[in-house]
Amino acid sequence: MLARLLILLAWAALLAGLTLPSMAPGRANITTLVMMGIGLVLLAVQSRPRQVLADWGVRLTLLAGALLFVALVATASSAMHLAAILILAPLWFFAGHSALLTQLGERLRPAVVGGFAIAGAGAGAAIAAADVLIFGLARGGGSVNNPIHFADLTLMLGFVGLVGITEKPKLSLFFMLGPVFALVAIWFSGSRGPFLAFGPMLVVGGGMLALLLLPTRRALLLLAAGGVVLGILSFALISSGAAGRLGDIAQIGTLLTGTTADASANERLHMLQSALQAFWASPIFGHGILDYTDVAQSYAPPDMNYRSWGHLHNDVADFAVIAGTLGLLSYVLLVLAPFASGLANKGRWRNATIYLGTVTPLGYFAMGLTNAMFGVLAQTTLYAVILSLIAALSRQGKDLPA
Repeated sequence: MLARLLILLAWAALLAGLTLPSMAPGRANITTLVMMGIGLVLLAVQSRPRQVLADWGVRLTLLAGALLFVALVATASSAMHLAAILILAPLWFFAGHSALLTQLGERLRPAVVGGFAIAGAGAGAAIAAADVLIFGLARGGGSVNNPIHFADLTLMLGFVGLVGITEKPKLSLFFMLGPVFALVAIWFSGSRGPFLAFGPMLVVGGGMLALLLLPTRRALLLLAAGGVVLGILSFALISSGAAGRLGDIAQIGTLLTGTTADASANERLHMLQSALQAFWASPIFGHGILDYTDVAQSYAPPDMNYRSWGHLHNDVADFAVIAGTLGLLSYVLLVLAPFASGLANKGRWRNATIYLGTVTPLGYFAMGLTNAMFGVLAQTTLYAVILSLIAALSRQGKDLPA
């Protein structure tokens, strides 16, 4: 009876982690955190699930957390300043989620993972289109989430969906719907950051799958053809006037001294300039979490006013201001964790874990250049879920006696 209940809960964890984020992020977050808690109990009472603790993703994220905590200890003026590290709690406790997923055994397969993610991306595309075309909202996804966060989540789900190709290449056209759904959601959401991240994710993600699954010569030919097609499409978008979404971000070279014509892009540039000055003011340990945006704003040049937000719209800037050099090292470890975990897998689903371990940090890094990813609960939780999946898929075939 208990075994059946745990299997049912593991399926629920997949649904919450990969399908619900685009349509009901709050419920997805709560359910996933509850499932992590149940999994942590499993780690305490059963020996077999503890194998996930040897995963490189677990090791690197915990090391990242330790570095971040050291920096917080150095700057904390109260216990709340230390407790603030729990903003990233899904990253520190995802081993529990992975332990629960291991209850599925051979039922946990790349095609199953891809199917759940495709459902999430498809729901995101439908919601975004309905918001704009039926309900008349200015930006798709606004009915369920911040449109930018909505687009970030749907983009990541769409590319997680491609992992199914590593198991079922004959169903490639189905799994390729993931990026298509993601692009539809991004377009209707009007979000520039995810739109910019889509290209690199498509090239690297598609290229990785080609290199993993096809003969080298054929893979390289497909990559070259894909690059040409992407270049033509990009030129067409720019020529048609869509460059407005790209042009302001392309002016990132004005970070230190320049401005752009777009108010939103100007705010982001001012935040980055302020973050740089705040970093140099405390380059080792940073300024802590609780009021770091106000601290950064206090270092803004007099002629650079911007609204105070809950983050600096850039993950690197956030970590640099919060924890200085230790924060930057922590960020690097978090970004490397999926790749190290996927690459270390020598088992049956090695191609799947390498793909997920490559496209996930790339996506989060690219999207994190223009908006916060780590520290926003839904995005942080999804990253933890993908780390959990990589660890669980890597465990297959490595069970030890209980």
